[in-house]
Amino acid sequence: MLPLALTVPSVLVAAALALPHKAEAPLVGTRLPDFRTTTLEGKEFHFYGLAGKKAVVFYFLGADCPIAKLSLPKLATLAKKYEAKGVAFVGINPNGSETTAQTLAAAKAAGVNFPIIADRQQKFADFAKVTRTCEALIVDDKATLRYRGSVDDQYGLGSRKPNASKHYLTDALDAILASKPVTTASSAVPGCLLDRNLPEPAADAEPEAIAALTLPDVGKVSYAEHVAPILQEKCESCHRPGQVGPFPLQSYANAKRWSAMIGETVTNSRMPPWHADPRHGNFVNDRSLSAKEKATVLAWVKQGTPEGDPKKLPAPKTFASDWNIGKPDRVLKMDKPYTIQATGVLPYQWFRVPTGFTEDKWIQAAEVKPGARSAVHHVLVFLDDKRGGVPNGLDGFVAEYVPGESPMVFPAGIAKKIPKNTDLMFQVHYTPNGTEQKDLSELGLIFSKEPPKEIVDTIGILSLNLRIPPGAESYKSSRSFTVPVSSTIYSYSPHMHVRGKAFRMSAAYPDGKEETLLSVPKYDFNWQTRYMLKEPKKVPAGTKILIEAWYDNSTKNPHNPDPTKTVTWGIQTFEEMMIGFIDVVSEGNKTEQLRMQNLLGGFGGRRRNQQ
Repeated sequence: MLPLALTVPSVLVAAALALPHKAEAPLVGTRLPDFRTTTLEGKEFHFYGLAGKKAVVFYFLGADCPIAKLSLPKLATLAKKYEAKGVAFVGINPNGSETTAQTLAAAKAAGVNFPIIADRQQKFADFAKVTRTCEALIVDDKATLRYRGSVDDQYGLGSRKPNASKHYLTDALDAILASKPVTTASSAVPGCLLDRNLPEPAADAEPEAIAALTLPDVGKVSYAEHVAPILQEKCESCHRPGQVGPFPLQSYANAKRWSAMIGETVTNSRMPPWHADPRHGNFVNDRSLSAKEKATVLAWVKQGTPEGDPKKLPAPKTFASDWNIGKPDRVLKMDKPYTIQATGVLPYQWFRVPTGFTEDKWIQAAEVKPGARSAVHHVLVFLDDKRGGVPNGLDGFVAEYVPGESPMVFPAGIAKKIPKNTDLMFQVHYTPNGTEQKDLSELGLIFSKEPPKEIVDTIGILSLNLRIPPGAESYKSSRSFTVPVSSTIYSYSPHMHVRGKAFRMSAAYPDGKEETLLSVPKYDFNWQTRYMLKEPKKVPAGTKILIEAWYDNSTKNPHNPDPTKTVTWGIQTFEEMMIGFIDVVSEGNKTEQLRMQNLLGGFGGRRRNQQ
């Protein structure tokens, strides 16, 4: 049973407010003091009033944190399961800006019935040294902390598995209920940094240097004058209502609320998402921050997120409400909506979409428009393989959608062909975000006004001979392809799945010169980027293009669904692919010659395992 009531001394509360905002040594083995408060529904809550319970689980949640939204239904299920065993679950929302209504709505959507309390000044969070949402604390019947950390390992920052392989919370609870030691007493927490409502600094506060970052000194900065233009240009395409970004960034209030996460993701270059090495290639869709932009954003966070003069705000950025390419000549879409489940992991979904074209069509521009943008990871549109199955990427693709990416638009006189009597296949990767949704994705096409002078094709330089051993940390697959006719390349698109680690595309020219075309040292499956060249790359006949890809099939890869499996080629994310797509025009419109030579070579692609 829980001990007799104690109270948190006022000096302890004051000290908690002054704690640094970072994790320190775990408090496992410490007895937590009593406290009283009111739940979000207005009921009294007394920690030691839970006397008689065999254990209590405190779960730090967030109404808008993407990982918390995915994990909360799981907590609701566990609470129901363990209630009969004498375990109480209590939710704590430590975010300063989230309202009672937001939190209760999120709890209701997840099926949560356990009490939730607000910790908007982070008193309890700071005392317990909790710095992120999604952390669980388990105390036993003596109020002693026995476990702290994640619920399990299914969801992470930018990673998710079909099922959890480690069940930290339930393993700890089962051990406590059986009066046994907890084997794993703590684990890493992948949730969102706490939203702290910090006051703005005095107007004359001196900016502090940003430690350990070799960035320029930008002096005092403000949201209105310096940060808002950066967020508009690099973030708002995804971070606005109805888009894939988990929260909007179109106002000072929203930017300040998420400033801690902005600071973290900018520091580690997780956001904005851009993975190409800047030393190789010059791309029109480069989303990365310059050194000055990065320094500005981090200085703003470090200086306490000052708002500045609202009169200096840039005019709001406008986005197309319908089609970015303009009114399409033809819109093709799925025949019926697809229901996206609220949580978990979905395999790729395939939808056949007949074109009804009775003649060949030349495509000047194409745009894929998801119906449920916040839950659509990417869409690839393929030509039907005419064998009753699904395309495999060997013939390239017609169009694509990736969050934050520009639609496919070719210069005048250049177009892509869709043959008559062709069906299209939509490959859609859904990422559940905590709320059940319905998707009806569409493809808008603008036809060339006259037959094109040059035909562009998307060709996948690939190796089908993948066989990645269990536990391999750096398995390498490579493939070379000699261009049979002089060609012009407009974009590069690396494609691997969740074991993809790094990717490089290079060229060896007939005159002996060599060049790295694209280098992605840290490949991220979550962002299927098409790297669009500012200046098209001309490659003469005889140029050898080399594709190199590395894979991590070990336990060190947090995305890995099963490091004990040998992984081979396949269309699902638990299988693997090795493709370097190029949008290319060949001299004399001989792209079919490129396609056939590339396909034949793909069956004999080299592979090498480097351990």
